Amino acid sequence: MSGGSQSSLRRYLGALKDTTTVSLAKVNSDYKELDIAIVKATNHVERPSKERYIRAIFMAISATRPRADVAYCIHALARRLARTHNCCSENSYCYSPCFEGSGPNVS
Repeated sequence: MSGGSQSSLRRYLGALKDTTTVSLAKVNSDYKELDIAIVKATNHVERPSKERYIRAIFMAISATRPRADVAYCIHALARRLARTHNCCSENSYCYSPCFEGSGPNVS
């Protein structure tokens, strides 16, 4: 298998896994909207995440939320980032306007 087709296959499988994860979250999760936002904010597509998904995550970790909800969000986000190996998902804060000035300085 050549490098280009292997890369395409990897992207396709990543997108398929993301779709499956979203479908499972819709059926099995107590935090449906949050789980979907986490998957879509950390997807396998190499482009910046949509701001609405980043905002949903921020809302879930706000000080007004119950502590258990915040803990769930942090755990789910950490688990997702540990399993999703993609430059954009691992560094999505660098691209989002929500995070301007809060990420590391990228020169």
